[in-house]
Amino acid sequence: MKGTYGDKVEVKYVDTDKTGFDNYPLVRRVLQMGYTFPITLINGEPKFAGGIMEREINNIVDELI
Repeated sequence: MKGTYGDKVEVKYVDTDKTGFDNYPLVRRVLQMGYTFPITLINGEPKFAGGIMEREINNIVDELI
């Protein structure tokens, strides 16, 4: 994504086994609803679960930029 968007986006991977859910209560709620890892949030909102949807992520980022 950096190659496509440069400094316009920030991508962050969070390993909740190491970090814990205390810092990510929204992710905990999404998982409690039955969704599975990985959880993709864009601008803090859950958008995808269970896989990395690169094309769909790019589409949303394109709309936001």
